[in-house]
Amino acid sequence: MLVGQFFSSGFKKRFYITCSANTFIIALACYYCLIINIPFMHGAFNAITTLPSFSWLFLLSVPLLLLCLLIIFFSILSSRWLLKPINYILLLSSCAALYGTLNYGVVFDYSMIQNTFETDGHEAASYLNLQFIMFFCLFALLPLLILIKTKVRFSPLTKELVSRSKLVLSCFALIAVIVLSFYADYAATGRNNQLLKKELIPFQYLSSGYKYIRDQWLVSDEPFQILDPTPVLSASQHTQVTVIVVGETARAENFAYQGYTRDTNRFTRPFKVTYLNNVVSCGTATAVSVPCMFSRQSQAEFSRNEADNQQNILDIAQSAGADVLWIDNNSGCKNVCNRVTNITIKVDNSALCEQQHCYDEALLAPLKRKLANLSQANTVIVLHMMGSHGPTYFQRYPDQFKQFTPTCDRSDIQNCSTEQLVNTYDNTIAYSDYVNSLMLTELNNLPDNIDKTFVYISDHGESLGENGAYLHGFPYSFAPSGQTHVPMYIWAAKGNQRITESCLKSVDQQQAASHDNIFHTLISLIGIKSKTYELPLDLVSNCKTINNKVKNNNE
Repeated sequence: MLVGQFFSSGFKKRFYITCSANTFIIALACYYCLIINIPFMHGAFNAITTLPSFSWLFLLSVPLLLLCLLIIFFSILSSRWLLKPINYILLLSSCAALYGTLNYGVVFDYSMIQNTFETDGHEAASYLNLQFIMFFCLFALLPLLILIKTKVRFSPLTKELVSRSKLVLSCFALIAVIVLSFYADYAATGRNNQLLKKELIPFQYLSSGYKYIRDQWLVSDEPFQILDPTPVLSASQHTQVTVIVVGETARAENFAYQGYTRDTNRFTRPFKVTYLNNVVSCGTATAVSVPCMFSRQSQAEFSRNEADNQQNILDIAQSAGADVLWIDNNSGCKNVCNRVTNITIKVDNSALCEQQHCYDEALLAPLKRKLANLSQANTVIVLHMMGSHGPTYFQRYPDQFKQFTPTCDRSDIQNCSTEQLVNTYDNTIAYSDYVNSLMLTELNNLPDNIDKTFVYISDHGESLGENGAYLHGFPYSFAPSGQTHVPMYIWAAKGNQRITESCLKSVDQQQAASHDNIFHTLISLIGIKSKTYELPLDLVSNCKTINNKVKNNNE
Protein backbone atom coordinates (compact mmCIF):
# COMPACT_ATOMS: atom_id res chain seq x y z
CA MET A 1 0.00 0.00 0.00
CA LEU A 2 2.79 2.41 0.94
CA VAL A 3 4.70 1.53 -2.23
CA GLY A 4 1.61 2.14 -4.32
CA GLN A 5 1.02 5.49 -2.66
CA PHE A 6 4.65 6.47 -3.25
CA PHE A 7 4.52 5.68 -6.98
CA SER A 8 1.13 7.33 -7.35
CA SER A 9 2.34 10.47 -5.60
CA GLY A 10 5.59 10.50 -7.59
CA PHE A 11 3.76 10.06 -10.87
CA LYS A 12 1.41 12.93 -10.12
CA LYS A 13 4.29 15.19 -9.19
CA ARG A 14 6.16 14.37 -12.37
CA PHE A 15 3.04 14.74 -14.47
CA TYR A 16 2.40 18.34 -13.39
CA ILE A 17 4.55 21.40 -13.97
CA THR A 18 4.64 24.01 -11.23
CA CYS A 19 5.73 27.58 -11.86
CA SER A 20 5.15 31.11 -10.68
CA ALA A 21 2.61 33.35 -12.40
CA ASN A 22 5.38 35.51 -13.87
CA THR A 23 7.15 32.48 -15.30
CA PHE A 24 3.87 31.27 -16.79
CA ILE A 25 3.26 34.67 -18.41
CA ILE A 26 6.77 34.89 -19.86
CA ALA A 27 6.63 31.33 -21.22
CA LEU A 28 3.25 31.99 -22.81
CA ALA A 29 4.51 35.25 -24.34
CA CYS A 30 7.54 33.43 -25.78
CA TYR A 31 5.31 30.81 -27.42
CA TYR A 32 3.13 33.50 -29.01
CA CYS A 33 6.13 35.53 -30.09
CA LEU A 34 8.17 32.70 -31.63
CA ILE A 35 5.43 30.32 -32.88
CA ILE A 36 2.00 31.92 -33.12
CA ASN A 37 3.42 35.07 -34.70
CA ILE A 38 5.57 33.33 -37.31
CA PRO A 39 3.71 35.11 -40.18
CA PHE A 40 4.35 38.51 -38.60
CA MET A 41 8.01 37.76 -37.88
CA HIS A 42 8.52 36.45 -41.43
CA GLY A 43 6.88 39.56 -42.89
CA ALA A 44 8.92 41.87 -40.66
CA PHE A 45 12.15 40.08 -41.56
CA ASN A 46 11.42 40.42 -45.30
CA ALA A 47 10.40 44.06 -44.97
CA ILE A 48 13.50 45.02 -43.02
CA THR A 49 16.15 42.97 -44.83
CA THR A 50 15.05 44.18 -48.25
CA LEU A 51 15.71 47.80 -47.32
CA PRO A 52 18.73 49.38 -49.06
CA SER A 53 20.37 49.62 -45.67
CA PHE A 54 19.21 48.15 -42.40
CA SER A 55 20.48 47.59 -38.91
CA TRP A 56 20.74 44.13 -37.45
CA LEU A 57 20.04 45.67 -34.07
CA PHE A 58 16.77 47.07 -35.41
CA LEU A 59 15.86 43.66 -36.80
CA LEU A 60 16.61 41.94 -33.49
CA SER A 61 14.60 44.55 -31.60
CA VAL A 62 11.37 43.51 -33.35
CA PRO A 63 10.87 40.16 -31.57
CA LEU A 64 12.01 41.75 -28.32
CA LEU A 65 9.42 44.52 -28.69
CA LEU A 66 6.70 42.00 -29.54
CA LEU A 67 7.68 39.85 -26.55
CA CYS A 68 7.36 42.84 -24.23
CA LEU A 69 3.94 43.71 -25.62
CA LEU A 70 2.78 40.12 -25.17
CA ILE A 71 4.06 39.99 -21.59
CA ILE A 72 2.13 43.17 -20.78
CA PHE A 73 -0.96 41.76 -22.50
CA PHE A 74 -0.87 38.45 -20.63
CA SER A 75 -0.11 40.26 -17.37
CA ILE A 76 -3.44 42.05 -17.72
CA LEU A 77 -5.09 38.61 -17.92
CA SER A 78 -3.16 37.26 -14.92
CA SER A 79 -6.05 37.10 -12.49
CA ARG A 80 -5.83 33.93 -10.39
CA TRP A 81 -9.20 32.59 -11.56
CA LEU A 82 -9.15 33.80 -15.17
CA LEU A 83 -5.55 33.24 -16.26
CA LYS A 84 -5.86 29.67 -17.48
CA PRO A 85 -9.49 29.61 -18.77
CA ILE A 86 -8.95 32.74 -20.87
CA ASN A 87 -5.72 31.36 -22.25
CA TYR A 88 -7.37 28.09 -23.22
CA ILE A 89 -9.75 30.03 -25.47
CA LEU A 90 -7.04 32.38 -26.73
CA LEU A 91 -4.75 29.50 -27.64
CA LEU A 92 -7.40 27.71 -29.70
CA SER A 93 -8.55 30.84 -31.53
CA SER A 94 -4.97 32.04 -32.10
CA CYS A 95 -3.98 28.70 -33.57
CA ALA A 96 -6.95 28.86 -35.96
CA ALA A 97 -5.86 32.37 -36.99
CA LEU A 98 -2.29 31.16 -37.47
CA TYR A 99 -3.48 28.32 -39.72
CA GLY A 100 -5.52 30.69 -41.86
CA THR A 101 -2.65 33.13 -42.23
CA LEU A 102 0.02 30.51 -42.92
CA ASN A 103 -1.96 28.44 -45.39
CA TYR A 104 -4.26 30.94 -47.10
CA GLY A 105 -2.55 34.27 -46.46
CA VAL A 106 -5.67 35.74 -44.83
CA VAL A 107 -5.56 38.28 -42.01
CA PHE A 108 -8.30 38.72 -39.46
CA ASP A 109 -9.30 42.33 -39.83
CA TYR A 110 -12.85 43.63 -39.33
CA SER A 111 -14.26 42.28 -42.59
CA MET A 112 -12.77 38.82 -42.03
CA ILE A 113 -14.17 38.68 -38.49
CA GLN A 114 -17.55 39.70 -39.90
CA ASN A 115 -17.28 37.01 -42.53
CA THR A 116 -16.33 34.45 -39.88
CA PHE A 117 -19.31 35.30 -37.66
CA GLU A 118 -21.71 35.08 -40.62
CA THR A 119 -20.35 31.82 -42.01
CA ASP A 120 -22.75 28.92 -41.57
CA GLY A 121 -21.76 25.51 -40.21
CA HIS A 122 -21.64 23.77 -43.59
CA GLU A 123 -19.34 26.41 -45.01
CA ALA A 124 -17.05 26.28 -41.97
CA ALA A 125 -16.88 22.49 -42.18
CA SER A 126 -15.46 22.74 -45.71
CA TYR A 127 -12.20 24.01 -44.20
CA LEU A 128 -11.71 20.88 -42.14
CA ASN A 129 -9.10 18.49 -43.50
CA LEU A 130 -6.35 16.20 -42.25
CA GLN A 131 -3.70 18.91 -42.44
CA PHE A 132 -5.79 21.28 -40.32
CA ILE A 133 -6.42 18.57 -37.71
CA MET A 134 -2.72 17.68 -37.50
CA PHE A 135 -1.77 21.36 -37.34
CA PHE A 136 -4.32 21.98 -34.60
CA CYS A 137 -3.14 19.00 -32.56
CA LEU A 138 0.49 20.12 -32.75
CA PHE A 139 0.15 23.85 -32.21
CA ALA A 140 -3.03 24.07 -30.10
CA LEU A 141 -3.99 20.80 -28.38
CA LEU A 142 -0.46 19.83 -27.31
CA PRO A 143 0.29 23.28 -25.79
CA LEU A 144 -3.23 23.20 -24.33
CA LEU A 145 -2.42 19.92 -22.57
CA ILE A 146 0.74 21.51 -21.18
CA LEU A 147 -1.31 24.47 -19.92
CA ILE A 148 -3.79 22.13 -18.25
CA LYS A 149 -0.96 20.24 -16.55
CA THR A 150 0.74 23.43 -15.37
CA LYS A 151 0.04 24.54 -11.83
CA VAL A 152 0.48 28.29 -11.54
CA ARG A 153 1.71 29.32 -8.11
CA PHE A 154 0.36 32.69 -6.98
CA SER A 155 1.95 34.57 -4.09
CA PRO A 156 -0.09 36.53 -1.54
CA LEU A 157 -1.92 39.43 -3.18
CA THR A 158 0.43 42.25 -2.17
CA LYS A 159 3.55 40.32 -3.08
CA GLU A 160 1.99 39.21 -6.38
CA LEU A 161 1.07 42.78 -7.30
CA VAL A 162 4.62 43.99 -6.58
CA SER A 163 6.12 41.15 -8.61
CA ARG A 164 3.78 41.73 -11.55
CA SER A 165 4.35 45.47 -11.46
CA LYS A 166 8.09 44.96 -11.66
CA LEU A 167 7.67 42.69 -14.68
CA VAL A 168 5.33 45.09 -16.49
CA LEU A 169 7.42 48.17 -15.68
CA SER A 170 10.55 46.39 -16.92
CA CYS A 171 8.76 45.70 -20.21
CA PHE A 172 7.61 49.30 -20.53
CA ALA A 173 11.15 50.49 -19.86
CA LEU A 174 12.55 48.16 -22.52
CA ILE A 175 9.87 49.28 -25.01
CA ALA A 176 10.82 52.90 -24.33
CA VAL A 177 14.51 52.15 -25.01
CA ILE A 178 13.65 50.32 -28.26
CA VAL A 179 11.29 53.03 -29.50
CA LEU A 180 13.71 55.84 -28.67
CA SER A 181 16.56 54.00 -30.37
CA PHE A 182 14.72 52.95 -33.53
CA TYR A 183 11.71 55.26 -33.81
CA ALA A 184 12.52 56.38 -37.36
CA ASP A 185 13.03 52.78 -38.51
CA TYR A 186 9.74 51.61 -37.00
CA ALA A 187 7.85 54.59 -38.42
CA ALA A 188 9.21 54.05 -41.92
CA THR A 189 8.72 50.26 -41.87
CA GLY A 190 5.19 50.57 -40.51
CA ARG A 191 4.23 53.25 -43.02
CA ASN A 192 5.48 51.20 -45.98
CA ASN A 193 4.20 47.82 -44.73
CA GLN A 194 0.80 48.55 -43.23
CA LEU A 195 -0.34 44.95 -43.63
CA LEU A 196 2.21 43.83 -41.03
CA LYS A 197 0.25 45.05 -38.02
CA LYS A 198 -2.79 43.12 -39.24
CA GLU A 199 -0.79 39.90 -38.86
CA LEU A 200 -0.21 40.36 -35.13
CA ILE A 201 -1.85 37.53 -33.19
CA PRO A 202 -3.90 37.81 -31.00
CA PHE A 203 -4.00 41.63 -31.04
CA GLN A 204 -5.52 42.01 -34.52
CA TYR A 205 -8.38 39.53 -34.28
CA LEU A 206 -9.24 40.62 -30.73
CA SER A 207 -9.37 44.27 -31.77
CA SER A 208 -11.43 43.46 -34.87
CA GLY A 209 -13.68 41.12 -32.89
CA TYR A 210 -14.37 43.82 -30.32
CA LYS A 211 -15.26 46.33 -33.05
CA TYR A 212 -17.58 43.84 -34.75
CA ILE A 213 -19.37 42.97 -31.49
CA ARG A 214 -19.60 46.68 -30.62
CA ASP A 215 -21.12 47.52 -34.00
CA GLN A 216 -23.46 44.55 -34.29
CA TRP A 217 -24.50 43.64 -30.75
CA LEU A 218 -23.80 46.61 -28.48
CA VAL A 219 -25.46 49.36 -30.47
CA SER A 220 -29.05 50.41 -29.93
CA ASP A 221 -31.49 49.59 -32.69
CA GLU A 222 -31.61 52.32 -35.29
CA PRO A 223 -34.97 53.42 -36.69
CA PHE A 224 -35.52 52.04 -40.16
CA GLN A 225 -34.81 54.74 -42.74
CA ILE A 226 -37.14 55.19 -45.69
CA LEU A 227 -35.05 56.62 -48.51
CA ASP A 228 -38.04 57.15 -50.81
CA PRO A 229 -41.61 56.87 -49.51
CA THR A 230 -43.18 57.24 -52.96
CA PRO A 231 -41.27 55.33 -55.67
CA VAL A 232 -43.40 54.32 -58.66
CA LEU A 233 -43.02 51.96 -61.57
CA SER A 234 -42.85 53.34 -65.08
CA ALA A 235 -45.96 52.87 -67.19
CA SER A 236 -45.59 50.07 -69.71
CA GLN A 237 -47.82 48.11 -72.04
CA HIS A 238 -45.72 45.03 -71.39
CA THR A 239 -45.23 42.88 -68.32
CA GLN A 240 -41.63 43.13 -67.17
CA VAL A 241 -39.32 40.55 -65.58
CA THR A 242 -35.84 41.37 -64.29
CA VAL A 243 -33.60 38.49 -63.19
CA ILE A 244 -30.50 39.34 -61.16
CA VAL A 245 -27.92 36.65 -60.50
CA VAL A 246 -25.44 37.27 -57.69
CA GLY A 247 -22.34 35.23 -58.46
CA GLU A 248 -20.16 33.90 -55.67
CA THR A 249 -16.36 34.26 -55.67
CA ALA A 250 -16.13 34.67 -59.45
CA ARG A 251 -13.09 36.65 -60.53
CA ALA A 252 -13.00 38.51 -63.82
CA GLU A 253 -9.54 37.25 -64.78
CA ASN A 254 -10.96 33.77 -65.39
CA PHE A 255 -13.78 34.89 -67.69
CA ALA A 256 -13.37 34.40 -71.42
CA TYR A 257 -15.33 37.64 -71.86
CA GLN A 258 -12.44 39.34 -70.06
CA GLY A 259 -9.88 37.88 -72.47
CA TYR A 260 -9.04 34.70 -70.57
CA THR A 261 -7.54 32.10 -72.88
CA ARG A 262 -9.91 29.34 -71.79
CA ASP A 263 -13.48 29.37 -73.04
CA THR A 264 -15.22 29.56 -69.68
CA ASN A 265 -18.23 31.40 -71.15
CA ARG A 266 -19.20 29.22 -74.07
CA PHE A 267 -22.73 28.58 -72.80
CA THR A 268 -23.86 32.21 -72.46
CA ARG A 269 -22.02 33.50 -75.55
CA PRO A 270 -24.94 32.75 -77.94
CA PHE A 271 -27.05 35.26 -75.99
CA LYS A 272 -24.64 38.09 -76.90
CA VAL A 273 -24.56 39.57 -73.42
CA THR A 274 -23.04 43.01 -72.80
CA TYR A 275 -19.98 42.38 -70.65
CA LEU A 276 -18.40 45.16 -68.58
CA ASN A 277 -14.63 44.81 -68.43
CA ASN A 278 -13.69 47.11 -65.58
CA VAL A 279 -15.90 46.43 -62.53
CA VAL A 280 -14.63 46.32 -58.96
CA SER A 281 -16.39 44.99 -55.87
CA CYS A 282 -17.41 46.83 -52.73
CA GLY A 283 -15.65 44.32 -50.50
CA THR A 284 -13.70 41.09 -50.55
CA ALA A 285 -16.25 38.97 -48.68
CA THR A 286 -19.94 38.18 -49.11
CA ALA A 287 -20.90 39.73 -45.75
CA VAL A 288 -19.81 43.12 -47.07
CA SER A 289 -20.26 42.97 -50.83
CA VAL A 290 -23.81 41.63 -51.05
CA PRO A 291 -25.38 44.22 -48.71
CA CYS A 292 -23.24 46.93 -50.28
CA MET A 293 -24.18 46.24 -53.89
CA PHE A 294 -27.91 46.43 -53.13
CA SER A 295 -27.48 49.50 -50.93
CA ARG A 296 -27.48 53.11 -52.06
CA GLN A 297 -24.29 53.65 -50.04
CA SER A 298 -20.97 53.81 -51.84
CA GLN A 299 -18.00 51.61 -51.03
CA ALA A 300 -16.21 54.54 -49.42
CA GLU A 301 -19.04 55.25 -46.97
CA PHE A 302 -20.52 51.78 -46.57
CA SER A 303 -21.71 50.77 -43.11
CA ARG A 304 -23.29 47.36 -42.69
CA ASN A 305 -25.29 48.54 -39.70
CA GLU A 306 -26.75 51.46 -41.67
CA ALA A 307 -27.39 49.28 -44.71
CA ASP A 308 -29.36 46.82 -42.58
CA ASN A 309 -31.55 49.65 -41.32
CA GLN A 310 -32.51 51.46 -44.50
CA GLN A 311 -34.24 50.70 -47.77
CA ASN A 312 -32.19 48.86 -50.36
CA ILE A 313 -33.05 48.53 -54.04
CA LEU A 314 -35.25 45.48 -53.40
CA ASP A 315 -37.25 47.37 -50.76
CA ILE A 316 -37.71 50.31 -53.12
CA ALA A 317 -38.78 48.01 -55.97
CA GLN A 318 -41.33 46.33 -53.72
CA SER A 319 -42.56 49.68 -52.41
CA ALA A 320 -43.01 50.85 -56.00
CA GLY A 321 -45.26 47.86 -56.71
CA ALA A 322 -42.93 45.19 -58.10
CA ASP A 323 -43.19 41.55 -57.05
CA VAL A 324 -39.76 40.77 -55.53
CA LEU A 325 -38.39 37.29 -54.85
CA TRP A 326 -34.97 36.22 -53.53
CA ILE A 327 -33.85 32.59 -54.12
CA ASP A 328 -30.75 31.56 -52.17
CA ASN A 329 -28.33 28.67 -52.68
CA ASN A 330 -25.62 30.20 -50.52
CA SER A 331 -25.22 31.15 -46.86
CA GLY A 332 -28.08 33.66 -46.84
CA CYS A 333 -28.82 37.11 -48.18
CA LYS A 334 -26.97 39.00 -45.39
CA ASN A 335 -30.22 40.79 -44.43
CA VAL A 336 -30.78 42.16 -47.94
CA CYS A 337 -33.92 40.08 -48.50
CA ASN A 338 -35.38 40.31 -44.98
CA ARG A 339 -38.37 42.39 -46.09
CA VAL A 340 -39.17 40.63 -49.37
CA THR A 341 -40.29 37.11 -50.20
CA ASN A 342 -37.32 34.74 -50.05
CA ILE A 343 -36.65 31.07 -50.62
CA THR A 344 -33.65 29.02 -49.49
CA ILE A 345 -32.71 25.93 -51.46
CA LYS A 346 -33.09 22.92 -49.18
CA VAL A 347 -30.62 20.06 -49.31
CA ASP A 348 -32.52 16.93 -50.34
CA ASN A 349 -31.87 13.57 -51.91
CA SER A 350 -32.07 14.79 -55.50
CA ALA A 351 -29.25 14.41 -57.98
CA LEU A 352 -28.59 18.15 -57.64
CA CYS A 353 -27.64 17.89 -53.96
CA GLU A 354 -24.68 16.15 -52.40
CA GLN A 355 -23.78 15.96 -48.71
CA GLN A 356 -24.46 19.43 -47.30
CA HIS A 357 -24.75 21.46 -50.50
CA CYS A 358 -26.70 21.70 -53.74
CA TYR A 359 -25.39 22.53 -57.19
CA ASP A 360 -26.61 25.81 -58.61
CA GLU A 361 -28.87 24.03 -61.08
CA ALA A 362 -31.19 23.64 -58.07
CA LEU A 363 -32.02 27.33 -58.53
CA LEU A 364 -33.77 26.51 -61.81
CA ALA A 365 -36.85 24.82 -60.33
CA PRO A 366 -38.05 27.77 -58.19
CA LEU A 367 -37.14 30.16 -61.01
CA LYS A 368 -39.28 28.17 -63.47
CA ARG A 369 -42.20 28.11 -61.02
CA LYS A 370 -42.04 31.85 -60.58
CA LEU A 371 -41.78 32.56 -64.31
CA ALA A 372 -44.78 30.29 -64.92
CA ASN A 373 -46.85 32.17 -62.32
CA LEU A 374 -46.21 35.88 -62.85
CA SER A 375 -48.81 37.65 -60.73
CA GLN A 376 -47.86 41.30 -61.23
CA ALA A 377 -46.91 43.58 -64.09
CA ASN A 378 -43.34 43.94 -62.84
CA THR A 379 -41.36 41.08 -61.29
CA VAL A 380 -37.83 41.11 -59.86
CA ILE A 381 -36.09 37.80 -59.13
CA VAL A 382 -32.69 37.58 -57.44
CA LEU A 383 -30.79 34.29 -57.47
CA HIS A 384 -27.84 33.93 -55.09
CA MET A 385 -25.44 31.29 -56.38
CA MET A 386 -23.00 29.04 -54.57
CA GLY A 387 -20.82 29.71 -57.61
CA SER A 388 -17.11 29.25 -57.01
CA HIS A 389 -17.05 29.28 -53.23
CA GLY A 390 -13.86 27.74 -51.86
CA PRO A 391 -11.91 26.02 -50.64
CA THR A 392 -13.89 23.00 -51.82
CA TYR A 393 -14.17 24.15 -55.43
CA PHE A 394 -14.52 20.54 -56.59
CA GLN A 395 -17.90 20.32 -54.85
CA ARG A 396 -19.37 23.19 -56.83
CA TYR A 397 -20.04 21.28 -60.07
CA PRO A 398 -21.22 17.80 -61.10
CA ASP A 399 -18.67 15.31 -62.40
CA GLN A 400 -19.81 15.76 -66.00
CA PHE A 401 -18.60 19.37 -65.82
CA LYS A 402 -15.06 18.41 -64.96
CA GLN A 403 -13.89 20.05 -68.17
CA PHE A 404 -10.36 20.99 -67.11
CA THR A 405 -8.14 18.33 -65.54
CA PRO A 406 -6.30 17.33 -63.39
CA THR A 407 -8.30 18.83 -60.54
CA CYS A 408 -7.77 19.64 -56.88
CA ASP A 409 -10.31 17.42 -55.12
CA ARG A 410 -9.47 18.47 -51.55
CA SER A 411 -10.01 21.40 -49.19
CA ASP A 412 -6.35 22.02 -48.32
CA ILE A 413 -5.90 23.72 -51.67
CA GLN A 414 -2.46 25.07 -50.78
CA ASN A 415 -1.17 21.51 -51.20
CA CYS A 416 -2.42 21.23 -54.79
CA SER A 417 -0.38 22.28 -57.78
CA THR A 418 -1.22 25.59 -59.45
CA GLU A 419 -2.48 23.68 -62.49
CA GLN A 420 -4.84 21.53 -60.41
CA LEU A 421 -6.17 24.49 -58.46
CA VAL A 422 -6.79 26.69 -61.51
CA ASN A 423 -8.39 23.78 -63.39
CA THR A 424 -10.83 23.17 -60.56
CA TYR A 425 -11.67 26.83 -60.20
CA ASP A 426 -12.18 27.22 -63.96
CA ASN A 427 -14.60 24.30 -63.85
CA THR A 428 -16.71 26.25 -61.36
CA ILE A 429 -16.73 29.30 -63.63
CA ALA A 430 -17.73 27.21 -66.66
CA TYR A 431 -20.47 25.47 -64.67
CA SER A 432 -21.86 28.78 -63.41
CA ASP A 433 -21.91 29.94 -67.02
CA TYR A 434 -23.92 26.85 -67.93
CA VAL A 435 -26.45 27.53 -65.16
CA ASN A 436 -26.74 31.14 -66.27
CA SER A 437 -27.42 29.98 -69.82
CA LEU A 438 -30.29 27.83 -68.55
CA MET A 439 -31.73 30.83 -66.71
CA LEU A 440 -31.37 32.98 -69.82
CA THR A 441 -33.15 30.31 -71.85
CA GLU A 442 -36.07 30.19 -69.42
CA LEU A 443 -36.31 33.96 -69.45
CA ASN A 444 -36.02 34.23 -73.23
CA ASN A 445 -38.74 31.62 -73.73
CA LEU A 446 -41.34 33.83 -72.06
CA PRO A 447 -43.95 35.32 -74.44
CA ASP A 448 -42.92 38.27 -76.60
CA ASN A 449 -45.27 40.63 -74.74
CA ILE A 450 -43.05 40.32 -71.67
CA ASP A 451 -39.95 42.52 -71.40
CA LYS A 452 -37.03 40.39 -70.16
CA THR A 453 -33.77 41.63 -68.63
CA PHE A 454 -30.93 39.67 -67.03
CA VAL A 455 -28.00 40.87 -64.91
CA TYR A 456 -25.06 38.84 -63.63
CA ILE A 457 -22.64 40.34 -61.10
CA SER A 458 -20.21 38.61 -58.72
CA ASP A 459 -19.90 39.66 -55.09
CA HIS A 460 -16.08 39.47 -54.99
CA GLY A 461 -13.19 37.60 -56.57
CA GLU A 462 -10.68 35.04 -55.36
CA SER A 463 -6.95 34.48 -54.95
CA LEU A 464 -5.59 31.26 -56.41
CA GLY A 465 -2.16 31.12 -54.82
CA GLU A 466 -0.66 34.23 -56.38
CA ASN A 467 2.09 35.46 -54.05
CA GLY A 468 0.99 32.86 -51.51
CA ALA A 469 -2.55 34.25 -51.22
CA TYR A 470 -5.61 31.99 -51.33
CA LEU A 471 -9.37 32.45 -51.04
CA HIS A 472 -10.70 35.96 -50.29
CA GLY A 473 -11.55 38.31 -47.45
CA PHE A 474 -8.29 40.29 -47.45
CA PRO A 475 -8.33 43.88 -46.17
CA TYR A 476 -9.71 45.89 -49.06
CA SER A 477 -6.83 48.35 -49.25
CA PHE A 478 -4.33 45.48 -49.52
CA ALA A 479 -6.39 43.00 -51.51
CA PRO A 480 -4.99 41.85 -54.88
CA SER A 481 -7.05 42.64 -57.96
CA GLY A 482 -8.10 39.00 -58.20
CA GLN A 483 -10.29 39.56 -55.14
CA THR A 484 -11.81 42.88 -56.24
CA HIS A 485 -12.03 42.73 -60.06
CA VAL A 486 -15.38 41.07 -60.71
CA PRO A 487 -17.35 40.02 -63.81
CA MET A 488 -20.61 41.66 -64.76
CA TYR A 489 -22.86 41.37 -67.80
CA ILE A 490 -26.34 42.46 -68.85
CA TRP A 491 -28.77 40.92 -71.33
CA ALA A 492 -32.03 42.24 -72.75
CA ALA A 493 -34.53 40.53 -75.03
CA LYS A 494 -34.87 41.84 -78.58
CA GLY A 495 -38.53 42.74 -78.20
CA ASN A 496 -38.14 44.82 -75.05
CA GLN A 497 -39.83 48.22 -75.19
CA ARG A 498 -37.47 50.21 -73.00
CA ILE A 499 -34.18 48.42 -72.20
CA THR A 500 -33.43 46.78 -75.53
CA GLU A 501 -30.67 44.61 -76.92
CA SER A 502 -29.66 47.39 -79.29
CA CYS A 503 -29.52 50.06 -76.58
CA LEU A 504 -27.20 47.90 -74.48
CA LYS A 505 -24.72 48.00 -77.36
CA SER A 506 -24.29 51.70 -76.63
CA VAL A 507 -22.99 50.94 -73.12
CA ASP A 508 -19.30 51.73 -72.72
CA GLN A 509 -17.93 48.29 -71.84
CA GLN A 510 -14.54 49.74 -70.84
CA GLN A 511 -15.89 52.32 -68.38
CA ALA A 512 -14.69 52.14 -64.79
CA ALA A 513 -17.55 50.74 -62.73
CA SER A 514 -18.15 49.20 -59.33
CA HIS A 515 -20.82 47.88 -57.01
CA ASP A 516 -21.63 51.54 -56.38
CA ASN A 517 -23.38 51.53 -59.77
CA ILE A 518 -25.63 48.54 -59.12
CA PHE A 519 -28.35 50.34 -57.12
CA HIS A 520 -28.89 53.03 -59.75
CA THR A 521 -28.51 50.68 -62.71
CA LEU A 522 -31.17 48.36 -61.28
CA ILE A 523 -33.53 51.30 -60.83
CA SER A 524 -33.25 51.82 -64.60
CA LEU A 525 -33.47 48.16 -65.55
CA ILE A 526 -36.49 47.49 -63.33
CA GLY A 527 -38.15 50.73 -64.42
CA ILE A 528 -38.58 52.72 -61.20
CA LYS A 529 -39.02 56.46 -60.81
CA SER A 530 -37.32 57.34 -57.53
CA LYS A 531 -35.67 60.33 -55.90
CA THR A 532 -32.84 58.02 -54.86
CA TYR A 533 -31.71 57.67 -58.47
CA GLU A 534 -28.43 59.26 -59.61
CA LEU A 535 -27.97 59.45 -63.36
CA PRO A 536 -24.12 59.50 -63.38
CA LEU A 537 -24.07 56.13 -61.58
CA ASP A 538 -26.47 54.45 -64.00
CA LEU A 539 -24.49 52.13 -66.30
CA VAL A 540 -27.36 51.97 -68.81
CA SER A 541 -28.23 55.67 -68.81
CA ASN A 542 -27.69 55.76 -72.58
CA CYS A 543 -30.75 53.58 -72.92
CA LYS A 544 -32.87 56.69 -72.13
CA THR A 545 -34.50 55.21 -69.07
CA ILE A 546 -37.59 56.69 -67.43
CA ASN A 547 -35.48 58.54 -64.85
CA ASN A 548 -33.36 60.04 -67.60
CA LYS A 549 -36.49 61.20 -69.44
CA VAL A 550 -37.93 62.74 -66.29
CA LYS A 551 -34.67 64.54 -65.65
CA ASN A 552 -34.55 65.90 -69.21
CA ASN A 553 -38.18 67.04 -69.06
CA ASN A 554 -37.55 68.86 -65.81
CA GLU A 555 -34.60 70.60 -67.38
